[in-house]
Amino acid sequence: MLYPWQEVLWQQWQQLIAQKRLHHAILLTAAKGSGRAVLAKHLAQTVLCLNGGNEPCGLCHACQLFDAQTHPDFHWIKPEQEGKQISVDVVRKCNRLAVETSQLGGRRVIFIESADALGEAGANAILKTLEEPPQNCQFILTSQSLDSLLPTIVSRCNKWRLSVPDEAQAKRWVEQQLKQSISAESVRLNCGAPLATLAFVEQGQDIRHGKLIEAFAEFLQLPNVGLYDVAGLCASEGAVSLQWLSFFLLDCIKYQQGVTSHLVHQESVTKVEQVARTVPAAVLIRQARQINQLHQQLQKHTGLNSELLIVKWLSTFLKEE
Repeated sequence: MLYPWQEVLWQQWQQLIAQKRLHHAILLTAAKGSGRAVLAKHLAQTVLCLNGGNEPCGLCHACQLFDAQTHPDFHWIKPEQEGKQISVDVVRKCNRLAVETSQLGGRRVIFIESADALGEAGANAILKTLEEPPQNCQFILTSQSLDSLLPTIVSRCNKWRLSVPDEAQAKRWVEQQLKQSISAESVRLNCGAPLATLAFVEQGQDIRHGKLIEAFAEFLQLPNVGLYDVAGLCASEGAVSLQWLSFFLLDCIKYQQGVTSHLVHQESVTKVEQVARTVPAAVLIRQARQINQLHQQLQKHTGLNSELLIVKWLSTFLKEE
């Protein structure tokens, strides 16, 4: 079942399928939390469906195997853990699978989820296969952006972008799923991605985010109080908490510059205003830059003592500019 915001793109793919003009390598870029894997797998099932239509029939042997996640000609390649690279050995196995004969006598599909996690060695390993695609083998790649993909990979693929719905539509869809109202802040913190917003509220992150922002705003106005409270809240939430603080700092910078519309922290604008009036612009800009660097560092090196590094970063607020 596709999501409403995917229908327009899916209809375009259906036309290509009906005209037998679907490119051998589809590259779909979409935000995290937009359901891009759902759309990619729907395309894969359609390609593998034995009835050969522009929609999976759901009844043939291939569709039943696909639904049971046991289709022998569907190969799903993805990082073992979020934030990790896809190993070159996995890619080489993928290349071997691409040239094998279909076990059901039809087509084969290789789905590379998070292709931006291939790394240079993995990307180079798959490049030749994309340049000279085996017969009856469909590649589907997804990524969050094109920036971290090798240009040679991008150039061999037919590129598509899945747009997230506008904020009002995303908010309405999440509220329909939850049967409750949610804040605009929750949608904006998740860059408008409906599934990410849904998980954010379901998991209680909206409440924990509120507590963190309250503690952080108090700390920024009274820097000698609450440093370890903020650090503890960040450490318990993980790296995403640094993104939340980054958004808050950017809102404060915008407020200082007179930009008061489209703030992420729509419902916390009072706290934004208080901090913007208290902390110098140069300090906010410096700290926003540093927290983004820290966030990247913790994502890349998961074994680091995050709480210690966060305390160190918070302590720099105490330094005079």
